[in-house]
Amino acid sequence: MTKLSKLSALALTAALALGAIAGPALADNSKVFDDAAYIQQLRYDGVNAIAADVVTGSVIRATVIAPDGHTTYRFFDKDTLQPVAQ
Repeated sequence: MTKLSKLSALALTAALALGAIAGPALADNSKVFDDAAYIQQLRYDGVNAIAADVVTGSVIRATVIAPDGHTTYRFFDKDTLQPVAQ
């Protein structure tokens, strides 16, 4: 084996080993809050949302651009996206 072949094989082995270690950690994103999905669904429902985050386990807060151009916060049920009374 040439020196270049040995280095290539070593680099490939290291990359595979690192992928095996990081892969499971990156694959388990089931508990990650997907703000983009909530923003998209709120926009589909007619809410001009630009950001979303979790307030409690069942309530999300959306940053919304009002018709007059001001930024406001609106609160929604995390599962149904129905407005929540403040």
